[in-house]
Formats: sequence, structure tokens, C-alpha cells
Amino acid sequence: MKLRCVQNSIRLRIRKSDMEQLQAKGLIQESVSFPSGNGFGFALATDKTTEQVTANFENNQVQVFIPLQIANQWMDSNELSLEHEQNLPNGEILHILIEKDLPCLDRPEEDKSDTFQELAEEKDLSC
Repeated sequence: MKLRCVQNSIRLRIRKSDMEQLQAKGLIQESVSFPSGNGFGFALATDKTTEQVTANFENNQVQVFIPLQIANQWMDSNELSLEHEQNLPNGEILHILIEKDLPCLDRPEEDKSDTFQELAEEKDLSC
């Protein structure tokens, strides 16, 4: 799983192996460690209790939750992404985008075996 953060937006790119784990366990987690001993993590989980895609930051971890029914529909479809805007207490909006990872055509040396290459070909898309 890849994480990109820009201003008030979070973008998660999900590989095929991540999708298999999300389907099987309902959770994908990654972490980044630093020489100081500190680090942060990010996770994507399905949730039976929520009705919308939501995000939170707690205990040095970005947490994104997808309602279980929406996640199941998305995982079993050719739909590339889920997108939601979450209202923040300060009046701002957090943009959340969760995408199936497509192969990058401009990086021939990159291993594309864990990407959704068939969707990219079907829709004539790339990263």
C-alpha cells in the first residue's frame, strides 16, 4: 500500500496483494521507521459500523476506514477508486482517495506483477 499526503488530502494506492489481505482480514497496515526511533504507520480497514469512508490520525497512525458493504462491492468490481470528502471540526475538508494501483508505463524497470494491469488495459489507463 502506498500513501500520498498533500495539503488536506490522503491518497492510498492498493496493490493486488493488499486487496487480498483486505478481503481476508479486513485490514492492511504499513509503517515507516526513522533513525530517531520514532515512526508512523498507516492502515486501511473495513468497518461494519461506519456508513462513509472516514480517516483519523491516532497514536502516530493514519487510519482510513471503508464501510464493509462499500468495500465488498468495490473489491469485487472493476471500479478503480473510492473517494470521499470528510468534514473537519475546523470547517476544512479532508479529501480521501483510495485507488487500485495501476502499472506505471513510464517506468519499464518497475515490477508490475502486483498491480491491476488488467484494469489499466481495459480502461486504457496507467499511473
